[in-house]
Amino acid sequence: MILRVRFAETDAMGVAHHGAYPTWLEAARVEWMRERGLRYRDLEGDGVSMAVAHLDVRYRRAARFDDELVVRTALTSLRSRHATFAYRIDLASGDGAGATVATATTAHVPTDRTGRAVRVPRPWLDALAAHVAPLD
Repeated sequence: MILRVRFAETDAMGVAHHGAYPTWLEAARVEWMRERGLRYRDLEGDGVSMAVAHLDVRYRRAARFDDELVVRTALTSLRSRHATFAYRIDLASGDGAGATVATATTAHVPTDRTGRAVRVPRPWLDALAAHVAPLD
């Protein structure tokens, strides 16, 4: 997924604020699913949300206002009650194009509409399992 750092996501020095990264990861995760014909909206329609249980971001280089970034995403592990995604955010253009800005992982627990942990429904588990792979 490609995104551009918006002015509202930066601090007074024009550097992307650390609080923008979780939003970028969520957008990349939803897009990763959509590209595989798995709409997150449909999963929620089936009564399951993938709650973030853990987030780890390693910042390696500043992203600045108007930088174009590529967010690569992979579902790296999946069980009926747990999923892990890995991400790499790279500069897409300009000085330093291709340089890694950050790497991240998110761990998810499927929950029902009340927030209680549940199992991923079998059709979703099978569909997602077909796409488990390391981040390239």
